[in-house]
Amino acid sequence: MDVQLRLELFGAYSVSLQAGAWPAQRSLVLNGRLGGLLALLALGRGQTLNRGELCRELWGAGPESASAACFNTLLWRLRRALELPPDTAAIIETDRQGGVRIARHVQVQSDLERYLALVEKPLAKPVEQLTPPDVQALREAVLLYRGDVLAGYQDDWALRLRERHRRTQLGALARLMHLSSLQGHWPEAIQHGEAMLDMDALREDVHRELMRCHLAAGQRALALTQFERCRSALKRELAIAPMAETLALYQEIAREATQPATAPVPLAPPRRGLFEPHALPCLAATPAQVLLPWSEALMQARWHLAQADAQLQTQLDFGH
Repeated sequence: MDVQLRLELFGAYSVSLQAGAWPAQRSLVLNGRLGGLLALLALGRGQTLNRGELCRELWGAGPESASAACFNTLLWRLRRALELPPDTAAIIETDRQGGVRIARHVQVQSDLERYLALVEKPLAKPVEQLTPPDVQALREAVLLYRGDVLAGYQDDWALRLRERHRRTQLGALARLMHLSSLQGHWPEAIQHGEAMLDMDALREDVHRELMRCHLAAGQRALALTQFERCRSALKRELAIAPMAETLALYQEIAREATQPATAPVPLAPPRRGLFEPHALPCLAATPAQVLLPWSEALMQARWHLAQADAQLQTQLDFGH
């Protein structure tokens, strides 16, 4: 009998089980270590996992006898939760050496496995070698990331897993932002950058790229506002000022915004790009009349500049 076990690991953790046509599908509620044990076995991709290592992952350091006894009870509970009709082979198998695995006849599927299948190949390539299918795979992958992996688990193994895939997601978003910038698709580039900041608001390099993208899209005021967001986040969380590179970019944007519309001053390229060793070719200044009459844009830019400079001076004084 075909047995399918499906795990949803992004965001809310859920498990469903189907064996042939009996029942059509069961949704299982597996919390705490019970769900953690199943997740570890599923992520083992059919490999036999050592019982002692599973004990250490689930309970941490502790008396070996107590951990072993707890593990045996936990394994029995998991088998009961995954119980199938009498004529169906067991889902969890053990061997005499203490190894545990999900039986080979069970088809294990997870949103995390699907995510990795989509994202691993594109992330291993340089940006210039990405094909349209690679880009589509990245787009599909970032949509699968509905929240951190096993968000409700605080065990060390879950935290490591979560952090590793957070970095993977940030890398995928960075690639998409870079590609959108190269193609001049500024709304998409900004969307991907904002998604990165939702995951890590202290990424100063992302703030800089968003400043450049807003400027290239003709949104000088938003570029200056992005600097304020960056500075506020750094002050609130780390009590530090932005890097010199970020301050220089802000000052160039503000200075360019106060120049006459007939003589725009192009921004100096950044010393390095966010995603590659070379800078993104998207930083030429765009006339303010795209959005506002020149007089109104000038007043708005000067107001942002005055407010930002006042706050910066206050912060620098405070730092001394």
